[in-house]
Amino acid sequence: MMRKIYSGLNAIIKFIQCHEIPGKYRLYEATKHKHNRSLITYEIKGSEFSIPWDQWCFWKNYGPENYYLEEILPFTQVLNDELKHFDFIDLGADVGVVSALVNKHCQGVNQIIALEPNPSVFNVLKQNLLNISARHFAFNKAISNFNGYGLFSFNSAQGSDHEGHLINNSTGKTEVTTVDSLIDDNNIAIAKNIAIKIDVEGQEKAVFSGAKKTIQQAEKIVLLLELHPDVLTRDKQTPEELFKEAEKLRDFTWLVPILDNKQVDRSKAFYQQFPLQQYDIIGIAD
Repeated sequence: MMRKIYSGLNAIIKFIQCHEIPGKYRLYEATKHKHNRSLITYEIKGSEFSIPWDQWCFWKNYGPENYYLEEILPFTQVLNDELKHFDFIDLGADVGVVSALVNKHCQGVNQIIALEPNPSVFNVLKQNLLNISARHFAFNKAISNFNGYGLFSFNSAQGSDHEGHLINNSTGKTEVTTVDSLIDDNNIAIAKNIAIKIDVEGQEKAVFSGAKKTIQQAEKIVLLLELHPDVLTRDKQTPEELFKEAEKLRDFTWLVPILDNKQVDRSKAFYQQFPLQQYDIIGIAD
């Protein structure tokens, strides 16, 4: 079980995380194993929000409120411009930091629906959502194109393993669902406008095939789709295959938020247009 650290230490670590302190990375490396079950507590939009000590991304980005804002802020601007009022579906939610930032920067969030298969952080996600959103659902499930159980591979020694992934065609104890089944089985009333964050470490194509009804019935929809070269290589996929799977359902325009929402030219291979690295990509369909 993950536990909050005492207030004095919490204040010190928050200060170090939020500033460029000499020896910051050395301190992180020296303490991450000892504190792999420790939570550092912040506030986002006046509500308590906890993060695992041992995730470098929060140290690198000066705390959760500044989490990859070069990509998050262009995304939330699109949400404000395109959707106004919407439901946010967070697939691969981890502790809920993207949900929290969408909730902070967008005035029109009706409800948050978050899925996270990693049992190590799910209780942290649940508490964070309770703090940031009066209207939310949290599910300790993996997302794919089938309903049942599968093997979720993750490093249980880490407070939060961002590389955990569902292994295809394997049996396991992790409950797996589709977006459409999740909504139907839980009688969730979905708004006409939807935003979906897809950070599912190899299940992207499966997510689209399992969300056909949800995506097609939406009046307007905005996606945030992670492209990770290592995951694409591992699963023998290309960005074009992921785009095409989504485009079977709707006509999407694709933007690169880290490059000021530059539009993707679908007549060319993605990595012929942009340097080989990890991206979050925005998809917009009217």
